[in-house]
Amino acid sequence: MYVSLRLTNTDPALRHGWHPVALSTELGDEPLAVRLLGEPWVLARLNGVLTAFEDRCPHRLAPLSAGRVDGETLVCPYHGWRYAADGGCTLVPALGPGVPAPRRARATTAWGVTERHGLVWIAPDEPFAEILALPEAGEDGFDSTWLEPARSTAAAGLLADNFLDTAHFPFVHAATIGDVGEDMLVPPYRVDADGDGFRVVMEQDVSNPEDPGVAAGLRPLVQRRVSTYVFRPPFMLRLRMEYPDAGIINAILFCLQPEDDGASRVYTRLMRNDLGGDTARLAEAARFEQAILDEDLALQHRFAVDGLPLISGDGDLAEEVHVRADAAGVALRRVLAAFLTRAARYPRRAAAGAEPDGRFTRAPRRPPTRAGR
Repeated sequence: MYVSLRLTNTDPALRHGWHPVALSTELGDEPLAVRLLGEPWVLARLNGVLTAFEDRCPHRLAPLSAGRVDGETLVCPYHGWRYAADGGCTLVPALGPGVPAPRRARATTAWGVTERHGLVWIAPDEPFAEILALPEAGEDGFDSTWLEPARSTAAAGLLADNFLDTAHFPFVHAATIGDVGEDMLVPPYRVDADGDGFRVVMEQDVSNPEDPGVAAGLRPLVQRRVSTYVFRPPFMLRLRMEYPDAGIINAILFCLQPEDDGASRVYTRLMRNDLGGDTARLAEAARFEQAILDEDLALQHRFAVDGLPLISGDGDLAEEVHVRADAAGVALRRVLAAFLTRAARYPRRAAAGAEPDGRFTRAPRRPPTRAGR
């Protein structure tokens, strides 16, 4: 018997994942409000230490993101209570200098917060998977740029599924990379387990008009392309497209922030080794990639589905019909179903200071930044 369920943007299981919540460049000298899994968070750099707190002061629940950074503390805008990077309250002005704060006066911290690949990441609870590696960032010859972060009404799981899907190209992307006049057959491809996620390798013969060797008559227009997709749960993806004959490599980092039900933020980083530092060509490549993304988001906006249908067990899911070309999407659904099953075995971490029976005690100190398990 197979169990049908949908993974929404606010499923508590997602607390056990690393999630991008901002570009590093978006976080300046003042606090930054972000949303994740239907909850408000605040990011701040306290004397250079990256921190992430639930966006409320334990005193009167005022948003800490409306406050300010003062050296090593985040100052609440309502009554001036000050919080250090570990969440501890260092000063209550109304009590006067030298008077200790109440034991429960702690800002709730994330399990981990870090910066990687130009993004700020939060793990509300201990994560089940590492942040996806980005080898192209360390390879010589790659030019890199970010698309402007986009928002979608679609659930993050649906957007991840769309990124892995190639059968929709001739239809959704007819004005960009699709061509209904070409063969619509999706050839068989491999899906292999890879760490906590999986890897997909596809080989296809496609047009490569951006190869200068085509215009020079050195190589044919239609060339072999090897596409490698890598997925890490919950919503981290990387695509590397290699044209072996031309020596051209395009790579895309695609990560999703499940902000709320009906709200996902999309982060896309484009890397190419064929532009030779030409900023104009890089900007044009980004505009083209943005056009592709816009086509996807326009259709996803019209979906009347609140989350990604998952697969539990070794069979097909009654809510959806799958074919051979959907192997990557099937793998996505199974990995995320296993993610939910694992999360169900972990009790949710209590708020700082709270005991399961409602009593309170001082939360244990821990490093404010954790970058992995």
